[in-house]
Amino acid sequence: MIRLVPLDGPFGCAAYGVDLAAGVDDDQFRTLSQALYQNRVLVLKGQTCDKDAYLRFGRQWGVPIQHVVDTARMPGYPDLLEIGNMSERRRRDALARNSAAFWHTDQSYDAEVATATMLYARKVPGQGGETRLLDMKAAYEDLDGDTRRRIDGLVAVHFYGATSGRDGELPTPKLSDSQAANVPPVPHPLVRPHSVTGERVLYAIGGTAFDIEGMPPDEADVLIRTLKAHCVQDKYIYDHKYEVGDVAIWDTQMTMHSATPIGAPNGPGTERLLWRISVRGVPGIYAQAAAAA
Repeated sequence: MIRLVPLDGPFGCAAYGVDLAAGVDDDQFRTLSQALYQNRVLVLKGQTCDKDAYLRFGRQWGVPIQHVVDTARMPGYPDLLEIGNMSERRRRDALARNSAAFWHTDQSYDAEVATATMLYARKVPGQGGETRLLDMKAAYEDLDGDTRRRIDGLVAVHFYGATSGRDGELPTPKLSDSQAANVPPVPHPLVRPHSVTGERVLYAIGGTAFDIEGMPPDEADVLIRTLKAHCVQDKYIYDHKYEVGDVAIWDTQMTMHSATPIGAPNGPGTERLLWRISVRGVPGIYAQAAAAA
């Protein structure tokens, strides 16, 4: 039986009694997906699965996305990314190992957005290495009525890492010309409906949004900065400190997140390794239900 327990923060929950190595049936998955959509963040505790089992679970949520930074894909498993500080490049390059240390939403630079991201903690440092997660549902609902009416119907333009590095955040490495050609600027509504629940939420206001269609650039920049400043208040943020075996899943349609900067490893207790899957589309059980309706 799955047991759900609130996380120690303003939102999110942990799930006990899940075994990804053994597989997750439809009833279990329905419980987990409903918990995610209600809480924005879901952490499965105590997992010991291999890459194949983890990827099978990821595919229950949607279609895995192969990251535009093709050099970051895991050899033999292009749907997985290795996150952390253990590769040779990340040991040498602080920017590479901290490439996600700014507020952003995964794949908001793609025409078809991600609907969930999950990180499976394989090695965790004694200090640092947290993921900061931001509740965009609560932040949107707290906007005053005039602001909500103003932004409803506006369309933002996104590009990979376009506004990373602002306000003391670290920048993300730039794409190569060939990588950038695969992800040209794309529009997304500032307020968009969730693909499963239909809830309308402020979307991806940090990291990739750099313009607003039909608005002078200076005015668009002020609005984007103002909305982001509202969202990144502490009352909307949960900092997840990983334990080995955690699979942290977040609803990318209703959150932003930022990595906590980490140094190069120098022995046991300083290494960080997580396996990442991001998916697009709706979970299979919901797609099947919609097709049968």
